[in-house]
This record gives sequence, C-alpha cells and structure tokens, in this order.
Amino acid sequence: MSYRLADNVQVRKESWGLLFYQPARHKMCFVRSGDWLYPPHFDGTWTLESIIGDISRRTGTPAEIIERSLPKLASHLTSNRMISHEVR
Repeated sequence: MSYRLADNVQVRKESWGLLFYQPARHKMCFVRSGDWLYPPHFDGTWTLESIIGDISRRTGTPAEIIERSLPKLASHLTSNRMISHEVR
C-alpha cells in the first residue's frame, strides 16, 4: 500500500523535518523527522516498506528502529487526514 498526500494537503521540507498543511482547513502538522523523510515519500509511489528501506540505506539506521516508529507516524498522519493510502 502506497501513501500519498490527502486532497488539498501540501508538504514541504524544513531543517527539522516536514511540515504538512491544509490551507482550506487552516490545519498544520509538524513532523520532526530530520533527514529521514522527504516530500516525495508521499507522492503515491512509495510503500511503507520502501520508505523504511530508503531511510535505512541513506542514514545507516537499522530498519528495525525505523519499523518501530514509522507505522505509528503514518497512522497519525492518516487519522489527521494529511496522508491517504487510497488510490486517486
């Protein structure tokens, strides 16, 4: 299952991580991910497993550590309607 930005949500990279925002609802979500996550991870082509692999390869962080936190983050962003795993 791949993740994409929910409708009308934008994301940008900041020095501390990602900023998700939905202008129409005046809603923002700050994700302190450092260099782990990038906006393209939410373009609808990346699965959770491929994101974990990318982070591990780029940062040298063991996949097991990433697997403990990334699913929770994805669930949180989904419940806040910032990302979706539905196909457009």
